[in-house]
Amino acid sequence: MNSEFLKYYIETELYLQNSPMNMKKFIDFCKKRGIKIDDKKLEELEEKKLFYPIFRVTNIYNPISEQYVSPSFDEYSHEELLGYLENGNIYTPEDKWFCKFKEFYDSETHNLKTYSYYSAFQIWSLIEILSDERILEYRQSYFENFVNLLIAIQIYSPYGRSNLRTINLKTEIDVFYKKLEEFDLDEALEVINLGHDELYKSYCVVCRKLRDLLGSDDIIQLWKNIAWSKKDKCIGHTRLGIEYLQWAMMLKRCIEDDLAHETFDVDEVDGNWEKVRDKLPSNETGRTQRGVRNNWYTNKLNDEYEFRLNRKKLYYLANSLTLDYHPRVIIFVEGDTEEIMIPKFFELYGYNFRDLGFEIVNIGGIANFNGAKLTFQNENKKYVKKVISNFKHLVNFNFDLWQAIPFFIGDNENSIIENLKEGVIFDTKKLISGFDNRPAKEVIPELIDEYGEINESLIETWTHIWKYDFELDNFTSLELKNAINEVCSTDFSLNDIQEILDSCKGGKKIGIKSLGDEVEENKISINLKAFDNLVKYYDDTKDSEIFKKSIFKVIERLLDINATNHQPIDTQHALRNREELNKSILLGRDIFLRD
Repeated sequence: MNSEFLKYYIETELYLQNSPMNMKKFIDFCKKRGIKIDDKKLEELEEKKLFYPIFRVTNIYNPISEQYVSPSFDEYSHEELLGYLENGNIYTPEDKWFCKFKEFYDSETHNLKTYSYYSAFQIWSLIEILSDERILEYRQSYFENFVNLLIAIQIYSPYGRSNLRTINLKTEIDVFYKKLEEFDLDEALEVINLGHDELYKSYCVVCRKLRDLLGSDDIIQLWKNIAWSKKDKCIGHTRLGIEYLQWAMMLKRCIEDDLAHETFDVDEVDGNWEKVRDKLPSNETGRTQRGVRNNWYTNKLNDEYEFRLNRKKLYYLANSLTLDYHPRVIIFVEGDTEEIMIPKFFELYGYNFRDLGFEIVNIGGIANFNGAKLTFQNENKKYVKKVISNFKHLVNFNFDLWQAIPFFIGDNENSIIENLKEGVIFDTKKLISGFDNRPAKEVIPELIDEYGEINESLIETWTHIWKYDFELDNFTSLELKNAINEVCSTDFSLNDIQEILDSCKGGKKIGIKSLGDEVEENKISINLKAFDNLVKYYDDTKDSEIFKKSIFKVIERLLDINATNHQPIDTQHALRNREELNKSILLGRDIFLRD
């Protein structure tokens, strides 16, 4: 940074969104990014004329506090900084003779009277110099130009400190947008004696570093979407990669404002800076990164480029990295018992319920799931039965958007199978629109002619109905007796429990609640105690017979659906999946059943 650029830097308040760092902060900044540096090494490099701060400030002595007062670099300090500049208190180190850093301290008070300020962008040239000091013999001007360019456009820094939804500002929002509106790129480039092409070249240079430090293109895209507060906790090479990603996103936004149209993304730049300048990414075809994305992520039904949609892009990225960003199977249960106990049985079986992509929704009873039956006259004066339920909308939303399969688990009562068969769960028009952009009234007759009746209800094999109820199906009479007596301090006999089971076998469902109010009130605790006893028994005996319980058959079925419900990694994959799944529902066929 020369004196002319320093003057421009102060006058236009370029420091607002990316504040300069004093020496201590700069050293800490470098260390967090895996670069070992200290004041002695910085002094040595400066003495060799290899590396300087962007400017120094000679602080003003306050006789009252007997302290040297340093200026702030915020939106309230503009006039003060202009005064420092005019009086020569702010200056570029190259304009002065080299002096030892100890001379920056007051000889009497030993307080620091001169501060050295560095830019975050200087870590780029510092890394190169530390690897080989001879590099400056032929690249010094390149490093200076590169750092100056980044400083000149650092008004765009908040776009680098973003997660594509929110930007991280260092000032009030109105101050930022006012400064951005006033920013003149041509003027900034003229001050540092660079042309627009250097902007595109620098973007390519920074982008080229990202894969080395962050990994694959998918991981680079994922980092773009992570909240800045999370990214800033990283250390070492990963944090350095995030730093470069921040610069790349800053440069990208500046270029797009300059060109007044979208440019290639940070992982699409192949080193050809003229392509960044001259080509429209949306027109790319072939085997380039953007060409492939234009093909893979364009929805052929509505011509929407889904890689621009953050929620869709994150979904595809998470699937490609097997992060299970959304549930693969949503399990609807009727009560608290299944909601609490099913994840525990998964763990006993050796699986982490949530990490696999399962979600449980407690509907509180089959009546809530199917909702109210309504009839109305359609345009042909025919009465049509519909079932309205909030859960219907929940099923369709998650199925259509995230390919989440609904699975119902409940008790064998209230004609539940018939209700599930009759219930209108899926939105037929929505299913058809997932693979055919013609009106549903044109498609439905074709499907009926080819396959027969159209299905709108939950596929029967996407359900499991307990023969009796959860605890009677999954714990023996002895296991229940012990658990009940331990929890409720009762003295029920094995015969008492057996009588309940026998009555259920005879078609009369009374359950363990028939043993009294205390048992009914402690039903969850009884299930948990029976489960804990089962775990202890297995730990002691390793008796694999326990895995013949009904719950483990349900778990195996859910695992089958989970494992074969392949999550899409791009739009074309999603469309293929959607066509197969949507048709299978309309035809009432389960594609997840083993042969």
